[in-house]
Amino acid sequence: MNHITLTGELGSGKSTVANFLIGRIPFRIVSAGLLFRQLAAEHNMSAKEFNEFIENNPKYDNYVDDTIAALGKIDEKIIFDSRMAWHFVPDSFKIYLYVDVNVATDRIFNDTGRVSESYSDKATARREIIDRRKSEILRYKTFYGCDISDYNNFDLVVDTSFATKDEINELVLKCFNDFEEGRNYSKVWLAPQSIKMVCDSCGCACEPVEIIKKDGLFLMNKGAAKVRKALEEGRNLIAIDKVIQQ
Repeated sequence: MNHITLTGELGSGKSTVANFLIGRIPFRIVSAGLLFRQLAAEHNMSAKEFNEFIENNPKYDNYVDDTIAALGKIDEKIIFDSRMAWHFVPDSFKIYLYVDVNVATDRIFNDTGRVSESYSDKATARREIIDRRKSEILRYKTFYGCDISDYNNFDLVVDTSFATKDEINELVLKCFNDFEEGRNYSKVWLAPQSIKMVCDSCGCACEPVEIIKKDGLFLMNKGAAKVRKALEEGRNLIAIDKVIQQ
């Protein structure tokens, strides 16, 4: 596999994972965000303002997309840090990183080295993170006919809300190596804290973990006993056997 595509929520740690991977495997990084922010700066706009602007001006998306699609055809090992690279580089290991919006707000607001997004207070940060995400989902559905929030599009989904950087990095690397070697691996990993228990029933400890993804929430459907055990043991990630998306 020549390419890895890495996408996910704002503040989910995409750059952290990408930088870890290039230290362990012989790939280089191409960042669509950098290309996008350069375009926004040229128009004297913030990332959020530029997102809204290009909802009706797809030619700017096309510039970034065409660059990534072209790079995806060359014989070079590349990690694409990009919202839509999974779509334009289909022959890739596709990674999606999820993060709870409150955790993302704290990360972004407290990251003094982050120059692309800055906010006056946490409430504003949280609101704009949510608005930007909605804007992106709408734009990609409108122009590309695909849903970036659909986990079926990806080879690996990892919730970075509560796990340590080392836990996340090592899990991603292990899953990539399993994928490369043709071994079975769990494709969706969520923090037990992210799963909402909707009933008191514990179920059987041998029951597979099944969740319903609805309106930005992960609702427990089956396997509550395993999730409760993970919480009791202080684990930050648990493998999900099935995701029902509504």
